[in-house]
Order: sequence, then C-alpha cells, then structure tokens
Amino acid sequence: MFGGAAVLVLVAVVMLAAAVLLVGRERLGGDTATLRVVRGGAVVYGLLVLILTALAVGSQLLVDTVEVTLPTETFWPVLPEGVEMFPGGDARFVGGGFTEAPVSVTGLGIAARALLAAGTLVQGLTQLAVTWAVFLIAHRLLAGEPFRPVVRKAVLVAAAALIGGGLLWQVLFGVGEFMAAREVLGSLGWGWDESLGLEDPSVLMPTPQLRLTIAFWPIFSGLALAAVAAAFRYGEELQRDTAGLV
Repeated sequence: MFGGAAVLVLVAVVMLAAAVLLVGRERLGGDTATLRVVRGGAVVYGLLVLILTALAVGSQLLVDTVEVTLPTETFWPVLPEGVEMFPGGDARFVGGGFTEAPVSVTGLGIAARALLAAGTLVQGLTQLAVTWAVFLIAHRLLAGEPFRPVVRKAVLVAAAALIGGGLLWQVLFGVGEFMAAREVLGSLGWGWDESLGLEDPSVLMPTPQLRLTIAFWPIFSGLALAAVAAAFRYGEELQRDTAGLV
C-alpha cells in the first residue's frame, strides 16, 4: 500500500501540466470527468490509508502476536554431526544464505513495538500529506483556479513529508526490527546433549544484525514535489497576469 506515494507524486506532476494548459488557454473544457475521478480517488485512498494505518498501529501496540521481519547475518542451516543429506538433484549449495525472516512473534517488548508502530504511523502520515496535495490540485483545477497559495503550501508540506518521513520511517523500522530480532534470537546460554556432536550449538541459529537499508525513492519523489511547488509559484504569477488581461 505505501509504495503508492511515488504514484501520487506522478499524478501531481501530470496535474501540474494540466494546470499550466488551463491557464494558458483560459478554460478547462467540457471534460472534467478525469479530475473528478482523481479527486474522488484521493478521498477514497486517504480514508483507506487512515483506516489501515490506525489498524496497523493498534495491532503493533496492543495485539500479542506481531508480524515483523527479523534482520540477521547471512545464515544457512548447518546439519548436526552424524546427519547426512542425500541430495535429490545435481544442484549444490556453495555460498550465501538468508538475511531476513518474516515471522509472527508473541511477547515482543514495548520498545520494539513502539518503534515499529511509529514507523507505520510516519508512513501513513506521509501518504496522507501527498494525498491531500493531490486532492487540492484536482479540486482547484475543477474550480478553474489551480494556482492558489494554499495548494503550493500543501505541495511543499507533502515534499517535506516525503523527504523527512521517508528517511525516518526506514530508520524506525530498521531499529525496531533489529530489537525484535535480538529478543527472538538472542540467548543467555545453551544447553545440549554432547551426543549430538556439537561444539557450538549457536551455529544452528541465525545472529541478529542491524540493517538500515535506505531506499532513495521517497527523497527523489519529495524533490520532484518541491519542483512542482516552485512551478506553482510561477503559475500563481501567470494566473494573475492572465486575469489582469481580461
């Protein structure tokens, strides 16, 4: 669901082009169906994001079982001594392994829960900021006055939300998932039967690892929206000049 922010930015850019054409031609024309669909779609999408975000945050804070992805060091299962596997084909494992595991966890601590919930909340608020900007652009286009200061400010807020929020939610999720991995996979010690032939049973379990993988699409999308806001300032002047000629 949250990958839709980039699509919303694209919609905003396309609608900016439509706004420029509107001012240049001094008319919208008879076809307003597309704009009405975009405006209505923004309302529906915003409500969907609001509901799903509230449910996700509530679940991460209050429900005993939490869905979370655990980041680990590269791991591949090791067979205990005395166990032999007979391959079913010619393919052989030579290197690599798993680096994360999507799991369901119970008994997760409040600190990890709070970070995961905060990441979800920031994601939702960022989506709502972009959705509100798209709604305003469509609404003002339908009114015949797309270049209003309130629209430009909404686009600037959406741009800042994408850049700042896009970085923040990734950090919150990264740290929260690492804390969850330490709670699930961490241990105070081991007990095992020497007959298993294991010197170090920890090789049977993956090791938690902090992994902050920053995706840059929110930053680039935010910069694109900032450019849209700058273009709207120019559009405000163009709209005033056009109105003065009438």
